Amino acid sequence: MLYGIVDPCFFIFLLILRKHFMNDTQNIQLYVGENIRKIRMARGLSLEELAARIYKSKSTVSKYERGSIAIDIATLDDIAAVLDVHPAQLLMTPTPEKKIPVTQMSLDELYMFSYDGKEKRIIKSVIERYQTDESNRFSINMYYDAASRNELGECVAFYQGFSTKYDVLENYTLENSRHPIEQIWLSCISGLSQNRIQVGFLAGLLNATMLPAVRKVVLSPNIIPDEELMERLVFTKKDLQSIRKLNLFIIDEFIA
Repeated sequence: MLYGIVDPCFFIFLLILRKHFMNDTQNIQLYVGENIRKIRMARGLSLEELAARIYKSKSTVSKYERGSIAIDIATLDDIAAVLDVHPAQLLMTPTPEKKIPVTQMSLDELYMFSYDGKEKRIIKSVIERYQTDESNRFSINMYYDAASRNELGECVAFYQGFSTKYDVLENYTLENSRHPIEQIWLSCISGLSQNRIQVGFLAGLLNATMLPAVRKVVLSPNIIPDEELMERLVFTKKDLQSIRKLNLFIIDEFIA
């Protein structure tokens, strides 16, 4: 995904940002720097590698990431091309209260929870959804197994891809940015309430064995207590009975 020519929508996006944050330039630089750093780290790129690929010094790129100097449009476009993201994704603010009120490329953030039976722990991941030109299709960044929201760059794996939403069903197809052979599929259903919690399954290659595997998952815009998650993430007797009887694993739970 290369962005050799900056499209008109991107310029419009920049003008909206400038108007919205006329007196908040320093915060914009901090947000952009954080976005560059987390995606660079998630993709396994060092400061030296990014600097070399955009023909800048390591110290300059470090200042970009710290927000101590501003980034010109051409350089931002170059960085986006190296990181394989749309330039607008680097301009998105990391906190909900600072979202830019525009439809194109707007950020929607979800937490994904799954349970690792071997390590006896809940795996927390973060999904960033960006609107595309199609109303029901989103561009996706997934930071899998991230210790916290502030350490997304140190996630165990970074996946990119797309999701398509159909009423109460949403399907994701994602690829590991470092190891393209590793692809994952996520399918979730949601209830009719406004809490936006979804339940479903995550299928792909298990990191430890590289064998196909499936986990139950819960998606939510908010952190959910572990005790509540355990009730939804661990396979139940009903699940096991269904697998034995039908030779299928079926998600039939709607959260009201």
